[in-house]
Amino acid sequence: TQPQKCHYGLYNQGATCYLSSVLQVLFMTTEIHDRLDPEFQTDLQLRNVFEDLKKNTCGTESITKSLEIQNVFQQCDAAECLELILRKIGQRASEVFQGELRYTTKCSKGHSINEETKTFSTLPLSLKDTHDTTYSLERSFERTFESKSFTGDNKVYCNECNKKTEATRRWEMGKSPQILTLLLKRFDFDYNTMSHVKSNCCVDVPRELQRENKTYKLYGMVNHMGSLKGGHYTATILSNEDKTWYDCNDAHVNKVEEQPFAKSRTYK
Repeated sequence: TQPQKCHYGLYNQGATCYLSSVLQVLFMTTEIHDRLDPEFQTDLQLRNVFEDLKKNTCGTESITKSLEIQNVFQQCDAAECLELILRKIGQRASEVFQGELRYTTKCSKGHSINEETKTFSTLPLSLKDTHDTTYSLERSFERTFESKSFTGDNKVYCNECNKKTEATRRWEMGKSPQILTLLLKRFDFDYNTMSHVKSNCCVDVPRELQRENKTYKLYGMVNHMGSLKGGHYTATILSNEDKTWYDCNDAHVNKVEEQPFAKSRTYK
């Protein structure tokens, strides 16, 4: 007798690999499963997909309809697909991904010049101006919260000082999300060629990320191969069942041959 299959895939309707990849990662995000409210159509369809994935390879027609995806032969961006899903599902489920960034600017005397709070569900990390052969996701994440100084010609006007003064700007994680989603911005606009280009630099991904008193452990990655004009999405997920990493390529799901983090604390 053959061993029972541990994980199943999702059929591609044409060019819906982006949707399949995002759904596989959400399937491993068990924190939202009990928060999905069947009173909401998208919540219901997500629950149905998750139940089907426990038993067999299945389709995504119903969730596609619920998300109002009109053309299944048009490839879309996986990050935008996740944002779409989070907008469509109920707040109890989507709030698992929501955090707050607090942006403050203070003059050299400590007076508050500007304060702003922004909610986010995805935190973008720029690959621009990366001169290292290998890009460190951990270093880029930390750079997001580095302070920036305004001096010389870049001084900022302070109302309390009644003049332009040296100032410091910093981002702080006002509210840490339960699930942290990072977006590597591989696509950028090249003003020399007046076209979008993709950075194919190697990325060093840590097993864990620490921010203040919270530790985030990696359990899912959505990968893109190709260019802006066309390509293919897959997902790499850590199974909740056997704690093994799997590659999810639409309907095909296989164990990753060289298991991530087996020999190193980072994964390229």
